[in-house]
Amino acid sequence: MSSSELRYLIAANTLAANGAAVKQKDIAAKLGVSKVSAYNAVERLRDKGYIEKTERLVTLTEEGLRILGEYLTIIRFISTHLSLHCGTSPEQAYEDALNVSCAFSDATRNGVANFIRSGMGRGVS
Repeated sequence: MSSSELRYLIAANTLAANGAAVKQKDIAAKLGVSKVSAYNAVERLRDKGYIEKTERLVTLTEEGLRILGEYLTIIRFISTHLSLHCGTSPEQAYEDALNVSCAFSDATRNGVANFIRSGMGRGVS
């Protein structure tokens, strides 16, 4: 997944309350992009099976929620370590962690998320 697509998925999830559908225009507003950009990104995410779309409403699928959970686990882990150990500002650490997490293959992303969730990541300095 590209970092741009991940930002759209995060925005849709943030705007959704308890799995509620969100409007594409609200996603566009949250990210500060045009409605056309949001539409195109939503179409790509729909094609990948991460969201469902009806008219202008978007909801995350089970697969979308699962993969988003993996990404967010990795982003939190990396950004925390960048801030604590490297002196990176929290905002920059988040951006860097988001971007680097998108560079992982699917297998590596899944493995890293499982490693962190297993508690093994706590002992890494």
